[in-house]
Amino acid sequence: MKLYFYISGHGFGHISRSGNIIKRLLNEDFVEEIHLVSTRISFIDYEHPKLKLRSLKLDVGISQKDSLSIDIESTKEELIQFEKSKSILLKEETKYCKDHKISLILTDSSSFPITIALETGIPSIFIGNFTWDFIYRNYAKSDSYFGNLSDQLEVEYGFVTEALVLPFQCPMPNFLERTNIGLVGRKPTLSKEMARKQFGFRDEITYILLSFGAYGLEGHRLHTEFLPKHIQLVAFGVPGIQKEGILVPEVSHYPDLVAASDFVCTKPGYGILAECYYAKTPILYTDRGDFSEYLYLVGALDLYFQSAYLPLEKIISCEFDEALAYMRTVDGMTPKSELKTDGESDVVRHLLEYT
Repeated sequence: MKLYFYISGHGFGHISRSGNIIKRLLNEDFVEEIHLVSTRISFIDYEHPKLKLRSLKLDVGISQKDSLSIDIESTKEELIQFEKSKSILLKEETKYCKDHKISLILTDSSSFPITIALETGIPSIFIGNFTWDFIYRNYAKSDSYFGNLSDQLEVEYGFVTEALVLPFQCPMPNFLERTNIGLVGRKPTLSKEMARKQFGFRDEITYILLSFGAYGLEGHRLHTEFLPKHIQLVAFGVPGIQKEGILVPEVSHYPDLVAASDFVCTKPGYGILAECYYAKTPILYTDRGDFSEYLYLVGALDLYFQSAYLPLEKIISCEFDEALAYMRTVDGMTPKSELKTDGESDVVRHLLEYT
């Protein structure tokens, strides 16, 4: 079976989770080739003779100024330009699929690859916890363009052969066939104890990992001079992060750093939530702008994670003690539900039905 796998370039969450699915699929005998199509192919830190990488954009997502603010006008401009290019892209990608004898298309989480599959005459599988029609419909309150676009995308999603829906799910279109699958995400390779030892973390210090994804903390300077001596901020790969007062270790596998940390401070996103769940690391979370997925991720934080909300102002001023005390007492005593895990195996089982 030759697969065409499109992964959205919006943030790191899509490529992080679906990169994990691809890693699993490459070990399956029934998979001959995987043609990974994404603008985030540089995130893939492994090679395989079955894996073909192509840098190509088949959706827009949301334009962001940084991790915490959304640029609606820029998003609209990009969407209009993308709509103009779709007919050419459809022709080119349909030809690509036929030339390479692709037998199935997977998409996380764009609707356009579903149209490509339809044009090629092959099945398609959606993987995700939200669809873009739901995200864009939120902006119709200020611009009818987004309402019309959402209607169009909802129709496109409706043609998918099958939808594999991840945890932390948002409202979605009526798929012909839909299955809820387990959590997909990167796991630590070390125990908490071994991870702390590897990074040289001391028992008397509370380590808070700042995780703000692809868009970073540009324009925000943290007042680390106000931090008490028992708290150390940690960061790795955060665009725009300052060097003063922040520990930036050498990291070969990011989930091991998540496991080593006492807390992760982040804006809620699927990728970091999955990694924290597998690492059993509590979460301090803040706002992420007007993005509809946020409320559903906060709901998941309440249900499945030891977590507490922290306003951005308190993160900037490095006032963590109150939130940490809450998590160690009130929230720490609140029972949490368990998530179904190993969604990668669920994907493999569903793909076997097409062989």
